[in-house]
Amino acid sequence: MSLRYLLRVSYDGSRYPEMAKGNTKIGVVDLLEKIISYSLSNDYSLRARCFPSSRTDAGVHAINNAIMVQVPLENDLSCNKKDFLKKWNFLIDSINPNSMKVLDFNEVVHGFSNRHHVSYRIYTYRLAIAKNFEIYENFKNSPSIVCMSEMNYSWILPPGFDTGKAQEACNMFKGCHNFASYYKHPERQRRKEISGNKPFQNTERNILLANVGIGKEKVFENDLYDYVNISIVSRSFIREQIRRMLSIIVAYSYGRIKMSTIKYLFDNPKPSNFYDMKIHVAPPNGLFLTDVVYDPQMYLKPIPHYTTMLDFYKWKNELNSWTYEDSDGETHFF
Repeated sequence: MSLRYLLRVSYDGSRYPEMAKGNTKIGVVDLLEKIISYSLSNDYSLRARCFPSSRTDAGVHAINNAIMVQVPLENDLSCNKKDFLKKWNFLIDSINPNSMKVLDFNEVVHGFSNRHHVSYRIYTYRLAIAKNFEIYENFKNSPSIVCMSEMNYSWILPPGFDTGKAQEACNMFKGCHNFASYYKHPERQRRKEISGNKPFQNTERNILLANVGIGKEKVFENDLYDYVNISIVSRSFIREQIRRMLSIIVAYSYGRIKMSTIKYLFDNPKPSNFYDMKIHVAPPNGLFLTDVVYDPQMYLKPIPHYTTMLDFYKWKNELNSWTYEDSDGETHFF
């Protein structure tokens, strides 16, 4: 048996090579697993298994992401919540100072899914609009300290951004649409899924909110940039959807594309459209996962009950390790 907790975590995406577990082995989730495990045993065994609700791209930041952690039954975290939070954040700052913070956690029962029980997700994209072309050229040739403070946390753009047109583009995204044109789905992956007889991901999504608002500076008050925040809310998103939406919103605001292009991308939903039309994807550095919202009643009384990957992991005290039995009956160790 095991215990599960839903962590609330903020992190600076510019300080990690990746968020989810991948090739580098030193991403956000990797570090979380290791510091939580170390706090439970001090023997470097990997006692914690973490699974994020939202897998943000490399370079994307989070103000409040949700990550599920599973620990052995004997490691009850709730009895010393304050102490665990203090120790985890101390360990994080000792390894990668000010890069991540565990904000809170709640116990959840088996049957709760940190992905399927999400009510909605909120993303915010920061734009810094240079007030004149000299400022914009200096950003590329001789960046100021203001620019240096913004470059990892916003998309710095030349003057001419039209907030009214940006909102017109945002309005086109609201409601239910097929977002296949905004889906990063490489040809090689599509061929692999076809050969494996696997169904393609459902690309229909419902955008609850897409609004243009006033932003603010990251660190220094200045008269170099105007700041714009674009907020997008939906229950779920497909891979790179928001960054591709931002590409279109920004291009339309500068008059580089027409409304007919936005309509075409919806009327002809194909992942290859961005590549075929030579549309550049917005950089990750301006994107922030602001919040992942749940109904707290689902934590202890989930409706419906879901089976997750965590259900297949079993802690073996005699081995000091998690085990996983695959569909062929073969046992794997972690």
